[in-house]
Amino acid sequence: MTQSCGVTTFAPIDDLERLKRLQRVSDAALALLSVEDLLDELLLRVRDILGTDTAAVLLLDTEKNELVARAAKGIEEEVERGVRIPVGKGFAGRIAAERHPVALTTVDHTTVLNPILFQKGIRSLLGVPLIAHGDVVGVLHIGTTTPRVFQPDEVELLQLVADRVALALQVRLVQSTRVVIDAFQRTFLPDSLPYIPGLRVTTKYLPASSDVGIGGDWFDSFLLPSNDLVLAIGDVAGHGLRAASLMGKMRNALRAYALSGGTASGIAEYLDRYHRHFGDGELVTLLVGVLTNDLSTFRFVLAGHCPPLVLSETGAAFPTISEHVPPLGVNRSRAFIEHELQIDRGSMLLLYTDGLVERRGESLDVGLERLRRTAERSLRRHDAPEAIATLLEEQLEGRPSADDVALLLLQRQAVPPELEFAVPARASSLVDIRRAVGRWLDDIGVPAVTVGEIVTAVSEASANAIEHAYGPAGGSISIAGDSKDDVVEMRVRDTGRWRGNSRAGRGDGLRVIRGLMDEVTVESTDQGTAVRMRRKARS
Repeated sequence: MTQSCGVTTFAPIDDLERLKRLQRVSDAALALLSVEDLLDELLLRVRDILGTDTAAVLLLDTEKNELVARAAKGIEEEVERGVRIPVGKGFAGRIAAERHPVALTTVDHTTVLNPILFQKGIRSLLGVPLIAHGDVVGVLHIGTTTPRVFQPDEVELLQLVADRVALALQVRLVQSTRVVIDAFQRTFLPDSLPYIPGLRVTTKYLPASSDVGIGGDWFDSFLLPSNDLVLAIGDVAGHGLRAASLMGKMRNALRAYALSGGTASGIAEYLDRYHRHFGDGELVTLLVGVLTNDLSTFRFVLAGHCPPLVLSETGAAFPTISEHVPPLGVNRSRAFIEHELQIDRGSMLLLYTDGLVERRGESLDVGLERLRRTAERSLRRHDAPEAIATLLEEQLEGRPSADDVALLLLQRQAVPPELEFAVPARASSLVDIRRAVGRWLDDIGVPAVTVGEIVTAVSEASANAIEHAYGPAGGSISIAGDSKDDVVEMRVRDTGRWRGNSRAGRGDGLRVIRGLMDEVTVESTDQGTAVRMRRKARS
């Protein structure tokens, strides 16, 4: 090391020393570290082997085209304050834009945007791009509090370090981003759908084939207090964590607004206002509709989304949409238009996102017509899960999807002579049980008074199973029913081992059930407990 006029110059690094230093940042033990721990350890080693006061990594936010301070040693405030540098601006932005090293022997406001570097007294800087597989993923820079001239071999060594860091970072970032997005997807897509006798709802989500494929396609289905069924499907432009996060916010907002609005147009208006206020200019398409509790009428709104497809005995057809409304958040000249469809018994309704029909260089009309023909062939030949798999295979022609695809298929069935479904063993399931049993009893013509008493008995039996059959891990309970010779038989079964009463004053449930039903039997084994109840439909 030599000094001239207050400027420090280090002696050249020989090949052996360069190799030793490079090995310190290529240590196999680093492969086991998380992104944060890896960066912390690497920056400590880089600062040490090059004799600098600071070291920092800024990663590229591709959506905003900005570098974001992710890790730092000696200037930790960069990370704490969330420093962002536009690509092409200042010291770090210039490195990312030009994709080659930059050294500064003096630091001032004309060369550096980040004021923290001035505050910390940084006098000289050396930075290199982080490039993996041809893509800039960030910038690595070091600095000193005394003036210093960085030698070519120091620049070369830092770039060699950066190349290894970039590859390791890209692998870890893709893996960690995928894990987070997967978690978002699992959290914000419904884990179960309402059970409604006479209606079958089947869904499918197919992520894009890209490395970070999961994005902003989503769907939802839930019952309102009126027993009307809300159906929604939408698409947030883009992929990755940002799109998945906005998707989750829109889905939660939709649920909240549905409880206060209830109509398709009201929900859409609320969501549009929400996105205008909290969004950041992203395109969000939406189809939201309400299916009446008698399952006969579907009223829906389109906001820049593909139209639903109806399959009836006469074939498959799209409804006539006289005027199209743009996606949420885009200026529009009129209110949302509410359309209406009649859903007959035996009909199907398909909601989907544009990844199912859009192809590069092809008009949307061509894709929609292809979907109509494919749906006519495939959806009526198979049961729902197999039908959807066949539809996807034919529509995508066996190729990986270049975009996310979400599907929601409704099948309005004939009145089922028998009832059978399962729900999680938790208190919130009791509402679904009462609705499903009540609807089925209504459909098979049981008088209203008797319906109420049977529903109460089934609810009591279910509540007992929920409370006594399982511990904290939970489980499920199944509900079954049939009607023969004017006698309704209901069965409630669990697979747990019953425990004692958890609260004083309980234990009257079986007495209530016996008072409401004509015949009640309880069978308990190591495999669970079954309660069988019979009641004459008409006195």
